[in-house]
Amino acid sequence: MGYLYKITKAFIQLAFLIYAISIIYPFVWMFINSLKTGPEFYQNIWSLPQEWRWSNYGKAWSESGLGTYFINSLYLTGAGTALAVLFAAAPAYAVAKFKFFGSAVIFFLAVSTFFIPSVGSLAALYKLMIDLHLFNSHLGLLVLYSGGLGMNFIILYGFFKGISWEYAEAAYMDGANDWQVFFRIMLPLAKPGLTAVGLVTMIGIWNDYFMPYLFLQDSKLFTISVGLYDMVLKQQYAADWTTLFAALTLSTIPILIVYLWLQDRLISGFTTGGLKG
Repeated sequence: MGYLYKITKAFIQLAFLIYAISIIYPFVWMFINSLKTGPEFYQNIWSLPQEWRWSNYGKAWSESGLGTYFINSLYLTGAGTALAVLFAAAPAYAVAKFKFFGSAVIFFLAVSTFFIPSVGSLAALYKLMIDLHLFNSHLGLLVLYSGGLGMNFIILYGFFKGISWEYAEAAYMDGANDWQVFFRIMLPLAKPGLTAVGLVTMIGIWNDYFMPYLFLQDSKLFTISVGLYDMVLKQQYAADWTTLFAALTLSTIPILIVYLWLQDRLISGFTTGGLKG
């Protein structure tokens, strides 16, 4: 029995190792080819570079417009994540901790949004953005990203539900008002959940292609995902694939660093579930 267990364990570990290599190798291949010349890439796409051309990264940053796309994505990701978490935390806290007329309806609406196909509302959303003069602007995307009802609301609702109300009662006795209790007591106590939700939201906004592609037309406003797609279309004629690989590599670095830095908090945030009262 023990021998069979060891064989099964080894087989599972080998399977996960192969799976991990299959995920990592495309990024390694992309990085290696980003350091080649064009003729060297076409000669052999599997070989190591004869000369490591780091200048491809400078070319991708300046000549291909990656720098502009990068800054736009940083702005939208930072501001969009902050707004999304705040506008999800506020209603989640109110519904979880206060009993008022319509609170159950709000929670039902938040859950019911998962049953509504997003594609079916695109036409109305497109028209609404134009009527509100938010089309082709970063402000319009921030408004869309900061919607309070959705998965973030559901997750944070669970965290606030698990936080003891005694903390708030003690703060009220010390003279705190509702806003002070929310920002100084409840948000710090829900920090694991806020961190987890914020990281997932950050990755989603950084990698978001559909919304920027649909609502942005000016190339100066493109995010890095839309900008990279635009670069791919141009490479069909320029055939400068090594520069494109350099741009793709640069686009993955920021979110990879953030994820490696906060991965422990992400896992603990989704498993802790808030403080129990």
